[in-house]
Amino acid sequence: MRRWTRGALAGVPLALVLALGGCGSDGDGGGVATAGGDKNAGGGGGGGEQLSPDERNLKFVQCLREHGLKVDDPEPGKGVMLKFGPNSGVDRATVEKAMQACRRYAPQQMQSANPQQQENARKYAACMRENGVEAFPDPEPGQMGIRITPEVGEDPDFEKAQQACRDILPGGGPQGGGGGR
Repeated sequence: MRRWTRGALAGVPLALVLALGGCGSDGDGGGVATAGGDKNAGGGGGGGEQLSPDERNLKFVQCLREHGLKVDDPEPGKGVMLKFGPNSGVDRATVEKAMQACRRYAPQQMQSANPQQQENARKYAACMRENGVEAFPDPEPGQMGIRITPEVGEDPDFEKAQQACRDILPGGGPQGGGGGR
């Protein structure tokens, strides 16, 4: 599997979850699914526009919508949650096109996980397996977020394991059930 943020979804149907937080670089190491952005980070191609993490997340969501994705508004200070599952009606080409077009607004850390985020992702995956979800995958090196198949999300132990492991990753990790937006 390749990083979907660079335009590749390894297979559909695939339940994808990526939380893009607006917490910035506070030194806590965050978790695999968080990405902030520097308060001084501009919009990349936005002519030097200075955006706060929350403003950047909102622009990112608005851009994704303009390119055909249904995305909930980001919660201030918490970030964006992207979910694309088998029932979302979203195809690979649409996601690739939208992510490419909107990357200038994506949080700075979205492209790859830092070492602490990667370690947290490995710990989360191990915790999920230890709590009964044997097929829960390890993240690939540098992968941002954790991708799971619908079958993993529908494991009868998924919710119980997620509760047990929720403190390892901000947002509690990927959502089960195979649903999506």
